[in-house]
Amino acid sequence: MKYWQKLGLSLLTLAYLGAIAPRPAQANMFTQTEVDQSRYVVMAMPLARGGYRLLVVEQIKDTRPCWSESGSNPVVIDPLLTTFDFTGICGRATDSNGYSIRVAQQDLGLQYNLRIERGDGELLLVGSSNRGGQRMIIGRTHGLQEGQFLKFHLEPTWRLTRRTYEGNVLGHVYFSNDSWEAATGGTLSPTPAPVLPVSTEASPLPKPQS
Repeated sequence: MKYWQKLGLSLLTLAYLGAIAPRPAQANMFTQTEVDQSRYVVMAMPLARGGYRLLVVEQIKDTRPCWSESGSNPVVIDPLLTTFDFTGICGRATDSNGYSIRVAQQDLGLQYNLRIERGDGELLLVGSSNRGGQRMIIGRTHGLQEGQFLKFHLEPTWRLTRRTYEGNVLGHVYFSNDSWEAATGGTLSPTPAPVLPVSTEASPLPKPQS
């Protein structure tokens, strides 16, 4: 009797785990939709303790500009959204909850992290595999200016898209590439450059003013 009770309990446990375990099909349940690239800016935001955070800002409405740009090589960003209540006007993504990598219609949020690295006189936006896969160069600042918000210029085969689910456009932003060959076509020096920390804490941007 005890044997059958144990067997029944084991079967119930397996059934429960099967119900809650993610199925392979769920990994690709999201799709993507194209966006106007000019409505977004990707930047390296300097942190007081050193290093940079990746920040993506979207101009949702044209009521007031969310940022301004100056200079070249690098382009310096003035984050104007910190000077007013940007609710409904500007959108921002500051961590992996707001952005991730998508290649060949495959979400890589669990396999790849977005990192900011210091290259040869510039900052690099890099997709770094946590499973030993090949790294990807996604963007460059084409110059370096300490203590400033710097614009990332995406590499030619990369673009921003938005996550969609069952036809609904979500707030999550993808760094998208259509093929693995194109995504891994960039080159890095054989010796990895020092990784600059990309904080996962709450955004240090000042709260919007009323």
